[in-house]
Amino acid sequence: MIDTEELIQRAIDLSAVRIEGTLTNPPSFGVYLVVDADTGAERYRFGSHPVRQQELEDSYGGCDLEYLFLSRSDAAALTAALNKRAE
Repeated sequence: MIDTEELIQRAIDLSAVRIEGTLTNPPSFGVYLVVDADTGAERYRFGSHPVRQQELEDSYGGCDLEYLFLSRSDAAALTAALNKRAE
């Protein structure tokens, strides 16, 4: 199993990608923090950046990009680890 800190070290800076149309070049995957307005509960979500960010903003009224990855599997693994830690 990959350590959470090891995954975080793989994250890239937003300046490493360029937005082209509705996606980035190279393709990137964000890990987003979403706060439920009703309960205040924090959850992490991931997906193709910036499309997923827009979806989360539309659904929840906002979200914060916490980490950005070139690997979808790294984004998924970190999201699962962060949500498990929050339980």
